[in-house]
Amino acid sequence: MPKVAKTKENLKKCQCRNCPSYTIGCKMKNYPLNFIRMIDGLDNLEHFEGMFCAYGSSNCIEENRGCLCDDCEVFRENNLKRDEYCLPTQKATLRCHGAQCRA
Repeated sequence: MPKVAKTKENLKKCQCRNCPSYTIGCKMKNYPLNFIRMIDGLDNLEHFEGMFCAYGSSNCIEENRGCLCDDCEVFRENNLKRDEYCLPTQKATLRCHGAQCRA
């Protein structure tokens, strides 16, 4: 998987906060810690509840309720191949187009 830069610029473009799978409950639960982490800087964080293509799956999302990855500028700029980065890998799906699946 291409490495996505953990920058404020990418976070501004990121669609994760608008994702239907990232529920209002998840947002409310994680907002205080996310705010503090943004002040401290994003580049050295191991985990952040957002920009899941850079930081790994969510600790909060439990169900796929839709995906916005294809509409995300960060996704396109980094030539990412699969959707649902917010979900653990075993729950995520591959995007298949014709005879080719994007892994």
